[in-house]
Amino acid sequence: MFKNRLQEQDPISEINVTPFVDVLLVLLVIFMITAPLFYKAIDVQLPKETLRSSNVRDARQFVITINKNGTYLIKGKRYTPSDLLKEALVWKENNPGKTAFVEADRRVDWEKIAGLMVMLKNSGIQRLGFLVQEKNKA
Repeated sequence: MFKNRLQEQDPISEINVTPFVDVLLVLLVIFMITAPLFYKAIDVQLPKETLRSSNVRDARQFVITINKNGTYLIKGKRYTPSDLLKEALVWKENNPGKTAFVEADRRVDWEKIAGLMVMLKNSGIQRLGFLVQEKNKA
């Protein structure tokens, strides 16, 4: 006649989602904290100047120009890639630690500019700069 109370209840067929949600929130927090650690940024140190100084203009001793036809020039004189490499090596030996600058026409293919940069980096010139035309302040 008397049945045990546990025997009268039907089995619970529902899933308890609270522990599942707790685990998901913990995983979310862990991923949010560790995600920035896996991001590899490009190491760029930008100058903290608002105006061009005379020191920057005087530092432009070695400027390689690429015109719209893809020709390499230094101070108006044309160079083949092999002659340009020789000139860059001579400049590097005489000016260790100085910056070489690249001035390229905006219509030049990026492949040509990237090739020049790789060639200069492989020759040991580790500091490269780009020259741009200043926008009019109108």
